[in-house]
Amino acid sequence: MLVLGIDVETTGLNPAQDEIIELGAVVWDVEQKKPMQLLSDLILIHGSVSPEITEITGISNADLKASGLAPEDSYKKLLAMASQCDYVVAHNGRDFDKPFVDRALKEFELSLDLPWLDTLYDVPYPEKISSRKLVHLCAEHGFLNPFSHRAVFDVLSMMTVFSQYDFAEIEEMYKSPQRKLIAKVSFEEKDKAKRAGFRWDPSERVWYKNLKECQLKDANFDFPTDVLS
Repeated sequence: MLVLGIDVETTGLNPAQDEIIELGAVVWDVEQKKPMQLLSDLILIHGSVSPEITEITGISNADLKASGLAPEDSYKKLLAMASQCDYVVAHNGRDFDKPFVDRALKEFELSLDLPWLDTLYDVPYPEKISSRKLVHLCAEHGFLNPFSHRAVFDVLSMMTVFSQYDFAEIEEMYKSPQRKLIAKVSFEEKDKAKRAGFRWDPSERVWYKNLKECQLKDANFDFPTDVLS
């Protein structure tokens, strides 16, 4: 089976207004656990890259001017790669990469019609791995990403982690509904929730953790929780 790993670097975090500045994609052979085809394109944009984004990614306006490609050309190459594949794979893809890619493709009346596996949620990481940041996941799995926040390197790193798990289990996780757990802890007990991988939601003022329904039966915390659908 072939899957398509995707990562994008962007001018910001808002897919409704920010733009893709770099597109990385890898056709990955699940059985052989290796890349079969790579795409690494800088993308010309309407706006500009801020100094903050350049500091994070290393991508400057001068880089885009010198090496940026017409967006439609890159996206058509992406879809040609996708035509070989059964799934898209991305890290935090459903909340970040997919909205950016969908909007960019829609501008050219194109679409990517494959299910998206998300390595943030759909990989059965052991309980000892509490962080889901890609750079931490790489270290936990015995290697380092030499070019973090450069798209194709992030894809290759993500797929290297992905390949250390059974694909049938990943598919099962993907098909299982996601649930939101709320930690019922006092302010004095907040470190318990933090150590258990819960994150603080400042708008709702709660400690929460997203789990798949199939994981709930094995979830065991030393504090009570509420499960939201």
